[in-house]
Amino acid sequence: MMEKRIYTGFSFFEFIWMFLVRIGVLIGLVFVAPHYNENPVVILIVLIVGILLIIIIGDDQIVIYSDRITQTTNSLWYLFFRSKDSTYQIADIEKAYLDIPPDPSATEIGVALVLMAVLPKNNSNRNTSRPIFFELKNGKTVQMLTDLSWNQMNKIVDTVNMLTKRSN
Repeated sequence: MMEKRIYTGFSFFEFIWMFLVRIGVLIGLVFVAPHYNENPVVILIVLIVGILLIIIIGDDQIVIYSDRITQTTNSLWYLFFRSKDSTYQIADIEKAYLDIPPDPSATEIGVALVLMAVLPKNNSNRNTSRPIFFELKNGKTVQMLTDLSWNQMNKIVDTVNMLTKRSN
């Protein structure tokens, strides 16, 4: 029996971005494949890496049911192998919360702007994942890393906290 979904959090822009990346890789593979006879080893490696990219990359999705919360990745790999499927039972959760950083002071903002202008840009760290924390009834705290917007993360926290109060 399939439970009814209460809320589904996903980033439409992340979904579109991953779709465009897949299309870009597919177009690249179409252009590279006819050159297989010129350099079979390199073209084979490019084809394998491209196909793996199309299969593995995906966007984040968090679904809240009446009895559990599940995080999945919307990728072809997940559809076939059910990897990265984090599930927490609502009955096991005491409360959910976000680690919201404090508002910066005017001095901190000024220093950050000066440093951004002076220091070279480092584009290697593009990890935008932020955690949603779940304090469990057994005293442990677990987190779900997600790329969802703050509004969606707040909606998830509010919905989970509402459901945990009902189950108590």
